[in-house]
Amino acid sequence: MNTVELSALDGRDPLGFLAALGVLRVLGDEVRLSFSDTTGCAQIHSAFQNTDNIAGALRDIVEATDEDAALPALGPKFPLRPAPPSRARDAEKTDESDPMRVLRPAYGEHLYDRVEALGSEAVTWLSFLVTDLAVDRAGRAVLTPYMAPAGKQTVWTFFRKSLEVVRAEPSRLTEALTGWRRVDGFTGEYLDHRVLRSAADHPSGKSIPAGVPGATWLATQALPLLRVTGDGHNVSATLWHRHNRRTVMIWPVWKPALDIHAVQVLLDHPCLRPSPTRQGRPTAVEREGLLPLGVFDVYGAERQPIEGGKSAGVLAPVHIAHRPD
Repeated sequence: MNTVELSALDGRDPLGFLAALGVLRVLGDEVRLSFSDTTGCAQIHSAFQNTDNIAGALRDIVEATDEDAALPALGPKFPLRPAPPSRARDAEKTDESDPMRVLRPAYGEHLYDRVEALGSEAVTWLSFLVTDLAVDRAGRAVLTPYMAPAGKQTVWTFFRKSLEVVRAEPSRLTEALTGWRRVDGFTGEYLDHRVLRSAADHPSGKSIPAGVPGATWLATQALPLLRVTGDGHNVSATLWHRHNRRTVMIWPVWKPALDIHAVQVLLDHPCLRPSPTRQGRPTAVEREGLLPLGVFDVYGAERQPIEGGKSAGVLAPVHIAHRPD
């Protein structure tokens, strides 16, 4: 088994970590994932000899995806795409700009039943994207917190936009693993706070987002490792925790080479839950319980609001303390 370090996928960064999970998931059960305890970068343990081999395998997956689809191994009908309202009754129960957003009472008939007709794989994906065990301010079943749609963004475009770019420019997949290059006008689905650039940051004098399509596509492919649920009102998801009136994403980086099943277990470890602290104190976790599992550090992120936008915001790093004072 070979060990290949992916120098662009820094596990200390939210997008880098999610993209590393995406590599693990799409490449299958014969791959193991760890992180360097010196650089923090993802390491792939497999039969692949170098990053070119890994990027080639990723390109094969993209090329095998249906031209009209948004997800590998699924047809063009999932996620559900916006369509003109056909009946007034349906229009009252769904958001016609995104049929994946439904009022909670309509989740079964107007979303789950439609997706079930598309096959078991579509149902599995749905369970990681939307839950009726929580409700948003509009009374809808809630999206996973890994999504923060704004404007015309939908569940479909969350997956489709980055796929379109890497399909048109396969070199973006190599860049995702070895050295990020930002693309003007690409929002990165708000998984990366550095996508935001003010007018002063760009030669054009305009505020233009600049994301990393390859890393974003990989991050979107990680979602089936990250369950979403709720307590009847508030959403909960793997790595996301409500703490001192804040919702924080907390994740570990580890030294041993773990397969996909071991990674899922580790990501749900109770020691990743924030320790009680007084309001205003840094978010903290009890790390001692993670040390025997090979975890050498813990990192965090939360949504940073976008000025003038209605999105939940972009993922931005936050400090995670070792323990409460």
